[in-house]
Amino acid sequence: MKSQTFIKLFIVLFLSFIVLLQNKIRRALHFKFEHMPVVHADQTTKTIVKEGVARSLIHGANLMMVVIDFSNGPWLEPEPPHHHVHEQTTYVAEGELFFFCEDEPKVHLKTGDMFFVPSNKKHTIQVLSKTLKLIDSFNPIREEFLT
Repeated sequence: MKSQTFIKLFIVLFLSFIVLLQNKIRRALHFKFEHMPVVHADQTTKTIVKEGVARSLIHGANLMMVVIDFSNGPWLEPEPPHHHVHEQTTYVAEGELFFFCEDEPKVHLKTGDMFFVPSNKKHTIQVLSKTLKLIDSFNPIREEFLT
């Protein structure tokens, strides 16, 4: 009888531990904005990607939005093409660019235009204006942008 009570108590404690661990993991997977999903522009941390290119971002567990500011245009050449597993949508908030996507013709885009990049499709841009602001969304989130 005592061994059955001990086993039941052990199972209850073990299951409680598992539930607590799951909750901790779930919270750890969410960014610090889980309870207050607001980032004010004047309080945003900007990451300098390279000279003339800065980004700021917000994300949840599965979706990331990135604002990229280019102040080094116009470019004479496009950046080298790259690809990633993430699906990407981009809104041109300000400026002009050429958008290049694998197996597609070059496209001239300006303020208000948008584009979509499927997973693992090579793509790049060429900045045409002095400044450019892009708003990218990624799914899943770009973990490498968090470091």
